Amino acid sequence: MILTTANTFKNDLPALRILENEHNYLSYLMDGWHAIVLGFERDIYTEEEAREAIKTLRKLIVEFIEPFKNHTEKEEGILFPMLSKYIGDEQGPIMALEEEHEEIDAYIGHFLHHTLGDMGALSLQQMKDVVKDAGEAFEVIIIHFVKEQSIVFPMVINTLRITEQDQLAEELHTSII
Repeated sequence: MILTTANTFKNDLPALRILENEHNYLSYLMDGWHAIVLGFERDIYTEEEAREAIKTLRKLIVEFIEPFKNHTEKEEGILFPMLSKYIGDEQGPIMALEEEHEEIDAYIGHFLHHTLGDMGALSLQQMKDVVKDAGEAFEVIIIHFVKEQSIVFPMVINTLRITEQDQLAEELHTSII
């Protein structure tokens, strides 16, 4: 099941459609690894199955990192600076979203650190504990996307001038893959 917020905010602005499509693509990638996280939460794996599942989980998260980083770099390098001219960035939504980017990086980094190398020595419980970081990253990302689409997207429409909205679309029109 793809978790998406596509129907919560109808927009015709090209820049926002670009970001929304990126959210949908990232959600699609996340669904692949979240299914494994749920398997750990539901205790469906034997210790042997868990070792294979955690290797697959690691692989899927590593594949997710580059498009996610490219997406967040667009937000932090293009979108947020445009909005911050009007709403500031030392408090409020921009600061909160940047902090969430850091939180997501920390969860993913912690998971990757603890799954580096041979996982043969990890018990089933240790694997379950490590996988919790991937689950937390997933939850923060989903909430993050909802915040962007329900708070930031309307700000783009209501705050940026038409010429800035056009410039934003032009600058965001690059692939995250």
